[in-house]
Amino acid sequence: MKKKKIFNIISRVFVGIFVVVLLFTLPLIGVKITDDFSYISGMFVGNKSKYQGIIEIWNIDTFESGTSAKSNYLQKMAESFQKQNKGLYILIKNLSEYECLNLLDKGESPDIFSCSYGVASKLKDYVQPFSENLQTDVTNELLLAGTYNDSLYGLAWCMGVYCFISTDTNLTKANFDITSDFKLSQIALDLGYEVKNKNSTKIISSLTYGINSYLLPKMAFSSYNNMGLVSTSVFSLDKNVNTQTQYTAYSKFIAGESVILLGSQRDIARMENRLANGKLSQVFYEPITTFTDLVQFTLLSTSDDVVKLEYCEKFASYITQETNQKKLSSIGMFPVTGQTDVYDNGIMCDIILDISGISGFNNLFTQIDKITSLQ
Repeated sequence: MKKKKIFNIISRVFVGIFVVVLLFTLPLIGVKITDDFSYISGMFVGNKSKYQGIIEIWNIDTFESGTSAKSNYLQKMAESFQKQNKGLYILIKNLSEYECLNLLDKGESPDIFSCSYGVASKLKDYVQPFSENLQTDVTNELLLAGTYNDSLYGLAWCMGVYCFISTDTNLTKANFDITSDFKLSQIALDLGYEVKNKNSTKIISSLTYGINSYLLPKMAFSSYNNMGLVSTSVFSLDKNVNTQTQYTAYSKFIAGESVILLGSQRDIARMENRLANGKLSQVFYEPITTFTDLVQFTLLSTSDDVVKLEYCEKFASYITQETNQKKLSSIGMFPVTGQTDVYDNGIMCDIILDISGISGFNNLFTQIDKITSLQ
């Protein structure tokens, strides 16, 4: 046994010495095997990045992800990208809008911003356009959404969707016949009612939603339903839609204070979890296929370091390749490439087919006052 152990150790040492000698002698053999050397060197050592250092990304969220944070996807992509570019490291920081702007005021900045509407309009003085030879699989509509002064400043990398959501319980309580053919968008404002108790009367609104920071669910509704978001009675619309968060709207809906919720991919995930846990028997979904502003973009910070900037752009491009966009299922988001093979099963498979042709996007740099007026 001891002899066998000693033999194994000697074998490993010999193989190690052989590999080192091979790596150092191959370049001396001749030009003909240069490609072979690069291949073998890549196998054992890895491809060395021209940029040796840290690329810092600030991720600023203004809308919810599906099942986990957007930064989780960025981290996975960073780890994969680093393996292909030895000596390069990507640091991802999650910041609030306030933290981001405060650091910029102090003279600090990242190499890449990851953000959405509203925040982007405040970053114009800190970013520069992507190069004209950028390689990406992003759809033309979303490339146009990230354009400013005829140059691409924002590269979309994931998106969400607005969706009408209701349950068999909610619809039945509203005296709606769920055995009939119907679309939630067409009855969204018609199902409100009141509940009378001995000493009070409670209004159950037909529709509720929340707006969070810069979101435009009202614009999404109006683009999808040509009747527009106009209350037909005191029961039609939750009176707090313009002041409450998305989560508050969801909580009201779950509590039975509204018949229909105009939610997002995060609410879809919540409802699917409740279904899986036996808390619901049936859920109805109808995604809005005409418009979304639930889109996250990357923006390049201004820099004089040409090599570093090259790798910043390469990473932004890397996360928008179709092969990597498939991994967005890990955070419950949708691709920006128009592909439909991201989810293997479940309601997300149906929804991604419905929204694959969505083309309604506002320009990323829409001013805050314009967003406020649209809200």
